[in-house]
Amino acid sequence: MYPPEHWDAYQSRRSEIISVMDQRCHTIDWLDVQILNNEARIFANDDAVIVVTVKQYPAGATELHGLVAVGSLDSILPLIEESEDWARGYGITFACIASRPAWSRVLKDHGYSLYQTELRKDL
Repeated sequence: MYPPEHWDAYQSRRSEIISVMDQRCHTIDWLDVQILNNEARIFANDDAVIVVTVKQYPAGATELHGLVAVGSLDSILPLIEESEDWARGYGITFACIASRPAWSRVLKDHGYSLYQTELRKDL
């Protein structure tokens, strides 16, 4: 098995990726396996890396789902567009990014709008 495209870029930002992951939910080892098993895909450029997956819903819709993004904002935005273009090529229904509230402001000008809010309480 060969490493997937952009594996080196992903590896070079590994500590940054770990720092933004909620370790209670996902580990970097889990993410590695998702990528190596082609369950998730890396998009990268010189200054950013994003990882996405495709979710299939029971009624047939498919979702491009952003798992993690690290790097400069100006470099992440083109990768989001690149991943959207890739998803359109496969007939993916829509794209979602579950993240912090600031992303809803940043991505508003890129066609994203607030769909749901997730509230969470640690127990």
